[in-house]
Amino acid sequence: MDERALRYTLGEELGSGAVATVVRVHDRETGMVYAGKILHTRLARDGDAAERFAREAELVRHLKHVNIVEIHDHREIAGRGVLLMELVEGPTLAELIAREAPIPEPRLLSLARGIADGLAAAHEMGIIHRDLKPANILVSRSETPKIADFGMARATSFAGVDRGAMAVAGTPDYMAPETLDPLAVDPRTDLYALGCILHEMATGAPPFTGATPLGLLEQHRAAPIPSLPEGAPYSPRLRQLITSLLAKQPGDRPQAARAVVEQLVALRGPDGGAALAIPLRRDGDDARRACVRCEAPLVSELAVCLKCGFPQVHIKPGNMALYVTGPGEIADKFDSVRRERLLQWIRRNPGLGLDAAPLASSIPRLPFQIASGISQASAVTLAQSLAQLDIECESARGGRLGLAGVRTKALAIAGRRTAVVSGVVMAPAMFGLWFIAIPMVMAVAPVVFTLAFVASTRPFISARASDQRSLTPAMSSRVRKLDAVVPKIEADRHRESLRAVVSRVFALFEGSPPDARAELDAELARALDVGMLAATRLDALDRALASHDTMDPSAEVRAMLHERDMWSARLLELTATLDAFHSRQRAAAVQLARGRSDVDELLSELALRVESLEEVQRT
Repeated sequence: MDERALRYTLGEELGSGAVATVVRVHDRETGMVYAGKILHTRLARDGDAAERFAREAELVRHLKHVNIVEIHDHREIAGRGVLLMELVEGPTLAELIAREAPIPEPRLLSLARGIADGLAAAHEMGIIHRDLKPANILVSRSETPKIADFGMARATSFAGVDRGAMAVAGTPDYMAPETLDPLAVDPRTDLYALGCILHEMATGAPPFTGATPLGLLEQHRAAPIPSLPEGAPYSPRLRQLITSLLAKQPGDRPQAARAVVEQLVALRGPDGGAALAIPLRRDGDDARRACVRCEAPLVSELAVCLKCGFPQVHIKPGNMALYVTGPGEIADKFDSVRRERLLQWIRRNPGLGLDAAPLASSIPRLPFQIASGISQASAVTLAQSLAQLDIECESARGGRLGLAGVRTKALAIAGRRTAVVSGVVMAPAMFGLWFIAIPMVMAVAPVVFTLAFVASTRPFISARASDQRSLTPAMSSRVRKLDAVVPKIEADRHRESLRAVVSRVFALFEGSPPDARAELDAELARALDVGMLAATRLDALDRALASHDTMDPSAEVRAMLHERDMWSARLLELTATLDAFHSRQRAAAVQLARGRSDVDELLSELALRVESLEEVQRT
């Protein structure tokens, strides 16, 4: 036994969890009192559990921050391995919430600021907590929150992770949607957990519930983000911050804990955070366009969805027409379920350029024209999108009668209607009045036939050119590159990382004043270039790593993991810098030109991040 351990005495139990018990530990030599974390006896003989226990001490020992429970040492005391930690006299945040929620906004903001500060310190030291929850946050008598229990933590670097770091970890109530893919876990995963905690402080319950852990994880993945109850005494800015932290995609959250600290400081200011700019999606995108396959918001300039890579519709003029041909036979009524799907999609995409008012007021018969005067490319992508709604289409040159099936349908419908009307008009013939009936039929039948033929060939959806924002030549060339690059990226997480960069770049481009646009345009174009490069390189590295054992990596695998770490870290830094740029732009009432020096400072910071990614490429 280590002789120095003889100076420690184990005292009364302070608490117990699934893995360990915490007891009071007295240091006879100094008089200090610590909290001692001891593995449960049943786990002490488990090599993996003991390794994780020791790793917690190794990982967090040098992490010194007022909002993190300090770890002093790892000792053997009375034959037991003990993690000596700072003793915090006070409840867990879980206990405080159970007693006092909903917590008033000023106190909530103070606690949230401390937790975010602690997370920022951990992330800046290269540590992801992975199990942040109220039970793992202690609140001291001075109301200082302290993050504890780094037993599931891992380094942000995959090159140095242990076997357990590649496993799914966390508590389902607070687990971000991406946690089921360990390679997608990064510091923003902890920020999602922080959003769950803030929601719980404000309401008394986590944002999602489920009968089983898998059901709960599905809620995190797919259920709408819940709002704080109407009438609850919380400011719109706090509500907006919580919503941004709970975004399903990491790229839609604040990109760094330090940015969350700044937002919380602004919320506590005298103006209640009036200047706060929380970067979510680009203004208006989610209201204008949504992908027909995955329903993700689209970047309007691109011809592909950045989430799933599916081609998107841009209506451009041309000599083609598109017709809905099925499912069904010629002259059958269009299926009502598919008709409703089509109407809903068009309504969700007002920027697409389709007007479905005639389709909403009547049910057409197959086939019918959905768009005319559009380009071949527009016809192809529109048909691909409608196929996702289980609607069959066919394109042809020409106007209303460009498709043979339309002529066949029109002749059949016009013939039937003419026969019906002629039968009515011929009624006088039943009384021998042929001299009246025949002239009436000869006069009416051609009119009825013509009207029915024209009506059955009318378009049920009119198309106009899609709304397009004007771009500079540099940005237009990057859009063309993105359209080619995105479908080649296989992993969703890397398309998502690229989307985070692209949406922010276009938001900055739109918000910049004309006098700063020339310089900003060049830097934003470079940012898009390195964003594409980073996403494609990360995707290639992950494909290469898939055929290797990352649990027991060779030197070659460690080299790939190290390169992956560098690309991931720099790409996240670039996204966070774009956020900071955007926040300062918005805080100045969407004006960068507060002064030339301010613009220069922002551009220099952005250039630095871009250059750091270019440096990774050169190494």
